[in-house]
Amino acid sequence: MPSKLLHKTKGLSREFVKYTTAGGFSFLVDFGLLILFIERGTHYLAAAALGFLGGLITNYLFCIFWVWKHSQATRMRDLLNFTLIGASGLGITELGMWLGVGKLGIHYQITKLFMVGVVLFWNFGMKRAFVFKPQVENT
Repeated sequence: MPSKLLHKTKGLSREFVKYTTAGGFSFLVDFGLLILFIERGTHYLAAAALGFLGGLITNYLFCIFWVWKHSQATRMRDLLNFTLIGASGLGITELGMWLGVGKLGIHYQITKLFMVGVVLFWNFGMKRAFVFKPQVENT
């Protein structure tokens, strides 16, 4: 029994490392677009949404082709769930940006970095539970 738990823990750890690596690339797209749009005069909330969308698309591609490539997340329902989870992550990001930048006067880059950490754990848990469900092993 302990070896099964250890195996599952290692698998989850490996998934999380892959997910955070994919998330790192997705973050670079997200953060780069955020800065690009703000430097071109876009409102910080619109820039945050556009950056998040670019990062979301990048993350989806990484997830289906690398992180959880052996999952059965190929149906339209899975794409819809991925999108809804992404939209909720965007909502969390926008709320945090509004609060941090708009209400507390914290620089947008610092606020965004904090929100990335919050949304990372939210998205990983939700995507793993509702989109890229681990396959059940027969014992």
